[in-house]
Amino acid sequence: MSRESPNRTPHDEAVSIIERLVTTNLGGNLGATAACNQCSEELRINLVEGVSSVSREKLVGTVRPDISLLNEKGQAVRFIEVVDSHAPEGTVHEQALRDRTEVVEVHLRAEREFAGRRRNRALDASLTVKTRLQELAAGRIVVDAHNLLCRKPKCKECGAPLPLRTITISTKDCWKCGQNVNVATGDKDGESLEQDDFTKDEIAFARKNGVTLERRFSATVGGKYLANVCTKCDRIQGNWFLYTDPYHDRFNLHKEERKAYGPCDPCATRFCVTHGEYMDYRGTRQCPFCLEEAERVMCPNTPDRQCFYPHRCEEGGCYFVNRDKDRRHQLEQEEMRQREREKQRQERQEDRREQEKRQWARLNEWLNESQGKS
Repeated sequence: MSRESPNRTPHDEAVSIIERLVTTNLGGNLGATAACNQCSEELRINLVEGVSSVSREKLVGTVRPDISLLNEKGQAVRFIEVVDSHAPEGTVHEQALRDRTEVVEVHLRAEREFAGRRRNRALDASLTVKTRLQELAAGRIVVDAHNLLCRKPKCKECGAPLPLRTITISTKDCWKCGQNVNVATGDKDGESLEQDDFTKDEIAFARKNGVTLERRFSATVGGKYLANVCTKCDRIQGNWFLYTDPYHDRFNLHKEERKAYGPCDPCATRFCVTHGEYMDYRGTRQCPFCLEEAERVMCPNTPDRQCFYPHRCEEGGCYFVNRDKDRRHQLEQEEMRQREREKQRQERQEDRREQEKRQWARLNEWLNESQGKS
């Protein structure tokens, strides 16, 4: 039985362990976890997905990664870099960016919160290199840095990663009368999502499952908000009691849950205090119906038109006149761009015709010279 080299470094040992894990799991699944660079969600990666072979310190282009994972055609699908005392060369990431290759880094000295329960928390605050090697040997691969793209679906409006919104329906005892009452609570990427931020679909889901959501006044809050209401005594089941009170969970009976991605914050629906309806409006926190129902005066420039924005008229001139000017300006700019494009197209055609004339002239000259020699 061969002994390990005494000069073997933790880096070499970690590379050997990962190489062995990849080779053993080819064609199957080798799971790894990483924190997403764009959102708070944890990424779960199959390191051997689309991988047919593995090569250690293979020269790929101008770089030599610790481990290269290759597909059937021998092309690099994924680079694995083990970091101990220094970070990998920047050229590795540059090469990966050019070739659209994934790069994952495993840092042997990465500090990590201990998930278990021990008395000496100070010793568990960070993993030693030895402990990290044991973690890798057990098949638990945690990626500390990567260039992986966010796996969440993207908002069609703004392209931002959509948050995971969870609406939970549970049954609890009313704090006032003790009657069983269905309540709806929300969660958005691990943060509380209160009823005022529910979307139309989420409200419909809650009411379909027997939850009474009504807009009520709360002396504690000092205003109205969309609240869970007891169907027997008609009392609000306050959000502090549902979200903050550490004891309410023990009385809850979980019933139903709805998980869905989106909408993102800029494109989410909002509740209008005046109208009590949920509407989709983007780029502003003001209800469009409230803007339309604001103080209206007759427009001095167009007598048959009501002015919806008198304050804008005072600040920057008539809203409608400015709007018409902007539209005319945009049309003029578009016409100018169109004329410029047409002019460039004609110039290119003229250049092509001149070039063809010169080519024909050179061809005729060559033919004349050939005939003269003959």
